[in-house]
Order: sequence, then structure tokens, then C-alpha cells
Amino acid sequence: MLDFSIFYMTVYSHSRLSCFEQCPMKFKLKYIDKVQTEVQEGVEAFLGKRVHETLEKLYTDLKFQKIPTLNQLLSYYLEIWKKNWSSSIIITRKDYTEMNYRTMGKKFIEDYYKKFHPFNQATVLGLETKISLSLDKNGNYKLIGFIDRLDYCGKGIYEVHDYKTNANLPLQTYLDRDRQLALYSIAIKNMHKDAKKVRLVWHFLAFNKTLTSHRTDSQLENLKKDTIELIRNIEKEKEFKPKTSKLCDWCEFKSMCKMWAHLYKVEQLPFEKFKKDDGVKLVNELADLSAKEKEIGLKIQIIKDKIIMYGKQIGVSVVFGSDAKATIKEYESLKVPAKDTRERIALEKLIHQYNKWLEVSTLDSFSLKRILKQEHWPKDLAVKARKLLKEETTHQVRIGKFKDGN
Repeated sequence: MLDFSIFYMTVYSHSRLSCFEQCPMKFKLKYIDKVQTEVQEGVEAFLGKRVHETLEKLYTDLKFQKIPTLNQLLSYYLEIWKKNWSSSIIITRKDYTEMNYRTMGKKFIEDYYKKFHPFNQATVLGLETKISLSLDKNGNYKLIGFIDRLDYCGKGIYEVHDYKTNANLPLQTYLDRDRQLALYSIAIKNMHKDAKKVRLVWHFLAFNKTLTSHRTDSQLENLKKDTIELIRNIEKEKEFKPKTSKLCDWCEFKSMCKMWAHLYKVEQLPFEKFKKDDGVKLVNELADLSAKEKEIGLKIQIIKDKIIMYGKQIGVSVVFGSDAKATIKEYESLKVPAKDTRERIALEKLIHQYNKWLEVSTLDSFSLKRILKQEHWPKDLAVKARKLLKEETTHQVRIGKFKDGN
């Protein structure tokens, strides 16, 4: 039985919280069971570390009133790359080599240097600064973290900087919901009583773009409450079920996971033995039957669509066969706009303004339709919401037996 006393006064971090959200089982293996694994570093993580170290070197030199030349900075980058590189570092994208990644990191540093030279935009207060904060007055929920760079811009404005080397440029709406830097801003406000505003700054080096966000005091209070709720959920969790995602390929606990253990068992077998494994045979058989089922399902849907068209043409709702009948039913439905579209963002903002988000946090068509039909919301909210939803007419065809007179 799991000993929950291990959670007593645990100090959390953003990465620890994210680990639980990503996969509860990974969280248990890593932080509770403390299973030791041999972690193989990927080239993306390696590149990120070397770029971070190079930028830290740049701002450390600036503290000592030294502005390194671009060539000096690139020489330092190439030196630490060569010093730390190992043949054990994994490159999953086989079309690219170590040189491609090294050159990419060099380009990140060149772009950053040219964009911000002579680096006098603000006063640097700290590099890789460790922060800690309590989310509640009693200090029962504590967090720690490390800030890539902390700047002071004057007039009570502080900046939390984060360097990103990944190949994804997020939407502004994602950054406005980012938890990590927002939590850091709470710590900065606690540390610096003159802080009027904490600006959150992300440097997406692969795109040579700098994006910013900030949080109001009320947003930070809500963030505290949400984070405490997440910690409580972690500490009352009993099952720690695995959760699969694209990140599984990089998980150091994959061979121990119920979702992947069978693959690890059979992928080492010779092909003939692999095919004879009972699990492999059963799954292959199911896959064949499922493919046939899908093909039949597509044929059924085509016939249903033709029945609907036929019913409309002759103006009937029931179409009869030799000993069966097809009943056509028509429904009016509301379609929620797709994620990250202008209409979806406007709809979410509208619902938040009326403090109704908890009622439809999943924002699915069924819950919205039910609420609007029951007229639980204020009329002006319902009218505005309907304008952002798309009304659709859907049909359903049910097949059944019939007898004369039925």
C-alpha cells in the first residue's frame, strides 16, 4: 500500500506538476518510488543546454562590464559543445546529423546577439535564479523554480526571461495561460515589494521572435488556487494510471509501463517467434476483423445517406424494404468553433466574463445546447453565445423490423 506520508510538506516545482499531468504513472515512478534509470539524452535537450550556457556566459560577462564579441561567444559555444558531446546522445531524426544541430544552435546565438546588442535594455538582476514561494498563508503548499534571467526595467517593472530552443512557436493565447512563468511572477512580487508589474518574456530562438505576457493580481490569485487544487489531487491520488502521448517515446520508464511492456517483450524476438506470440496473434486477428468492420461501416453510412436523400425526394420519414424499415429522424444541433479559431477564443472569453466557465469547461456541443435550451443563462449571454455557434441540421437513420400495421 502506498505510504502517503511521503507527500508531507513536499516542495513542488512546475516540472513536477507537469509530470503528473503528463502521466501519473511516470510521476509515481520518478518522484515516489524514486526508480533510478539510465537516461539517454536527446540531441534537442543537449542543444538547449549548450545554448542556455552560452547566453548565461554572455550575461555573466556583462555583469563584469565586458561585452564579448560575437566570435568570442560562438567560440565558447563550439568549445562547450565539443567538450560535452558524446556518441550516446540520441538523434531520432535520421535525416539530420550532429553538425546540423550544432549549426542550428550557432544560428540561434548569432540571431540573438545581433538583435539585442549592446544588451543595455535593462539591468540584469540574476541568472539561473532559484526562487521559492508559498501558495498559501500557512506555507503548506510550496514551490521552487529557476529563472533563466531576471531583469529590472525601472519604474517597478520586472521581467522574467525564458529561452526556448524548440521548433514550435505557440499562439499568444497559450502563453497567456502559461503556468510556469506566471508562478515565477508571484515569487518576484513577493521578493520585490516595489514590483508594480512583472512582464513574462519568452525568446523563441528558432524563430528569432520574442513574445510577452503578464498576469493581473486576480489572475495570480486564481492561479494559486488552481495550483493548490492540482497538488491536492496529486496527494490524494491512489491509482497513478499511465497516460499515453507522443512524449512516451522519450520516457525513461517506458519499459516498465503497462502500456508498453508487451512491446518491449516481443520486439526483441526473432520474427518467426514474434508472429507466434499469443498476444501478437490475437491483436493481428482483431485488427483484420476491425478493418472489415470499418469497411462495412462506411458502406452502411453511404446507404444511410442515400436513404435520407430518397426520403427527402418523396417527402417521407420512413422507408420500407421487404421485411425491414428505415426511420429517418432530423435534429437541430449547435457546433462549437474549432480550438484556437477567432470564434472559439471569443466564445471562451464571453463565458469567462459571465463567470459561467465551470458549467461548460469542456465546451462541448451537448452541454452548451442543454444549458441554452433550459434557459439557465442570462438572455444577453445566450444571444451572444448563439451568434458564435454554428447551427446544423443532422439526420439519423434507424433500421428495424416491421410487420403489417406497425
